Amino acid sequence: MGLRHYKFQPNEYVLVMKNGKVVNKGIGLAFFCNTLSTGMSVVPTVSFDTFFAFDDVMTSDFQGINIQGDISYIIRDYEKVAGMIDFSYTSESEYENKKAEAKQVLGKRITNLAKTSASKFVNARDVKAVIHAQEELATFLTQEMTSNEAIKELGLEVVTVSILAVSPSMETKKALEAATREQIMQQQDDAIYKRRNAAIEQERIVKENELNTEIKVAEKEHENQMLRQKNALEEVELETKVTKERADSKAYANEVVLKAMESVDKEILLAILLSGMDSKTLIAKAFNSLAENTDKIGNLNISPDLLETLTSVKACN
Repeated sequence: MGLRHYKFQPNEYVLVMKNGKVVNKGIGLAFFCNTLSTGMSVVPTVSFDTFFAFDDVMTSDFQGINIQGDISYIIRDYEKVAGMIDFSYTSESEYENKKAEAKQVLGKRITNLAKTSASKFVNARDVKAVIHAQEELATFLTQEMTSNEAIKELGLEVVTVSILAVSPSMETKKALEAATREQIMQQQDDAIYKRRNAAIEQERIVKENELNTEIKVAEKEHENQMLRQKNALEEVELETKVTKERADSKAYANEVVLKAMESVDKEILLAILLSGMDSKTLIAKAFNSLAENTDKIGNLNISPDLLETLTSVKACN
């Protein structure tokens, strides 16, 4: 074929070799070479995306999990990768085929390592925890893959790991759906039960408050009744006391009058009674007689109340 001119793209790393030794290398090279004695390897510098789907990863409770995702990576060590993967360049069409094959090989190696890390994550959790840990799984795989020494030995570097879906097997999914429906129904029943209990409790509180109010009203009424009875008893006692005092005063007045009458000559007393003398005059004369006979009577106390009682005594007919 002879001498030819080659010009490569800025996203292509070129290794030019003669007799098995690298004589030129760099990104986006342009040069003339003898195709009979010169060989080339062209390694892409762009990032690659590889899709993965793991459908046989087991959880800690022995349930199968399907994981789908995508890994973005780049070739970091071009010469190392060119030494392990065939990126040889002869023509544009052949190179595209080899690049596609190389990408498939690299993707397979990357996804095998990703499956190992994903299994470690999933094996430590039950199926429900795994299903709800999609973002956590993506973060875990990114950390695991970016620090994986095997990947570095391949001359690669993982950029990001995205998890597109985490789902259980069909049988497990049906079982989870049935359990979830049962749980939802149980929650509904619990909610109804709680509402009924709340209504019963509220009704109990209302009735208890009503009963407490009735008790307090009855107690207050009882207190008022006892107070009225006490007041009535005190009034009766006071009235009885007053009546007794009046009776005692009247009796004492009568006694005084009788004592006074004892000292009056019977003939004079009879004449006075027959003459219809009023009680006040009679009492006055009686006191006059008392005064004349003090040596016979002894001590005699006359109070204002006694005088009032004496003046109210009617003369006997």
